[in-house]
Amino acid sequence: MSLLSVDLYQSATDPEKFLALPVGVNPAELMGPMTFDRDYAQVKRYQEAFEFDTTETYAGVNAAKIAADILTVKWAMYRREG
Repeated sequence: MSLLSVDLYQSATDPEKFLALPVGVNPAELMGPMTFDRDYAQVKRYQEAFEFDTTETYAGVNAAKIAADILTVKWAMYRREG
């Protein structure tokens, strides 16, 4: 089991879109997510210091991909699927 601790933010304009950041990173300081998708221009905190297992899938989300994105670009955008 490999746990990753992140702060989760939800798009203010599309409640199915989320942003995962390393714990303590301020989303207002990032330009990347909103450059790719304007729905991330305004986000609200969804969950602080969420610990998830990178080998699991949560609500249709691939945690391993989120972990890889955070390790490479320091943020991960994802959409919650049913």
